[in-house]
Amino acid sequence: MLLVIGGAVFVLLIWFVAYFSPAGKQLASVNAKTQTALVQQSQLDQQLARLRSYSKETGTLLQLSDRLSAALPPTTDIYDYLTALSNAAASAHVTIQSVSPSTPTTAGALSVIAVQVATTGSYDQTLAFIKALYALPRLTIISSLQISGGGSGSNRSVALQGSFALDIFALPTATPTH
Repeated sequence: MLLVIGGAVFVLLIWFVAYFSPAGKQLASVNAKTQTALVQQSQLDQQLARLRSYSKETGTLLQLSDRLSAALPPTTDIYDYLTALSNAAASAHVTIQSVSPSTPTTAGALSVIAVQVATTGSYDQTLAFIKALYALPRLTIISSLQISGGGSGSNRSVALQGSFALDIFALPTATPTH
């Protein structure tokens, strides 16, 4: 009888060492992996929610990107800018006497192109031209403005001569065009 009990205990001991103990360790490992997967799933769910909210704003972001690309083009070529400048003057009923662009220079992270513009127009036309300059798609800064003409006995319809110093910009990767 003792031999049968001893054999049964021996078989149970072999079963415990060979099967039950490794299975318990595997179960603990599987539980740890499950917890890690649940944390990752939670993080991925949060990221998916952010991406879904961003995708709803894609149209707005694309419009903003287009405006930024127009304001800071990747080229220092100003042909399109001069056309827009001419159109702005025409819509304001200002006559452009001369336009003198300078060679692009690098200022910090941008390429800057100085442009001198001489105009003739009434007070109201000159104001309309200034508003039109700020409405141009390409980023334009009026760095200085000199107006002459008129005088104490004049009215708003008297022709004024304007001398504008403008700065327009391009992205830092822009290469000068020849």
